[in-house]
Amino acid sequence: MIFYRSLNNPAGTRRSLRAIRRLVIAALVAYPLGCLVRLVGPDTLPVQLIGLGLIVTSLVCAALLAGTQLNRVTAEQATMLDEYDRSLRHRAMATAYPLLSGLLVLGIMYLGIASNLDWWHPGNWDQWNAVFWGAFLTCSLLPTAALAWQLDPAEVGDEGEPA
Repeated sequence: MIFYRSLNNPAGTRRSLRAIRRLVIAALVAYPLGCLVRLVGPDTLPVQLIGLGLIVTSLVCAALLAGTQLNRVTAEQATMLDEYDRSLRHRAMATAYPLLSGLLVLGIMYLGIASNLDWWHPGNWDQWNAVFWGAFLTCSLLPTAALAWQLDPAEVGDEGEPA
C-alpha cells in the first residue's frame, strides 16, 4: 500500500506506528510533567534538573515526530498532499479540533476553580510562558496523535516492529 512508505522519515529510517504512538505520548506527557516539577516542586538542583530533563525529552520526541510522514500529512500545505493524504488530514483534524476544544474548556475551568480555592495557577511570566509553550506543543501534535490512533497497523503494513 502507498501509505506504508509514509511512516518513514525523510532520511528513510523506519518508524513503526507503535513507535510513533509512543513518541506522541512521551511528547505530550513529558512536557507538562517537567514544567510542573520545575514550577511546583522544591527549588533544589536535582528536582530542577529532573524537570528540565523531562522537558528536553518531550522536545526530542517532538523533533523525532517532525520527520515522519504522519506529521507531514497534518502540517503540510494541502496543495502539496495527494487525495489520500488530504483525506487522512481531514480525519485527523476532525478528531483533533474537538479534543483541543475540550482541553481548552477544561483548562479555563481549572483556572477559574484554582483561583477561588487557592490551588496552583500561573502567576508570573515564567509560569505563563510554560503554559503557552505547552499549549503550542499540544496544538501542533494533537492532529498527529489523532492520526496515529486512527490508523490500523494492518492498513499501513505495520508489523509493530520497534523503531
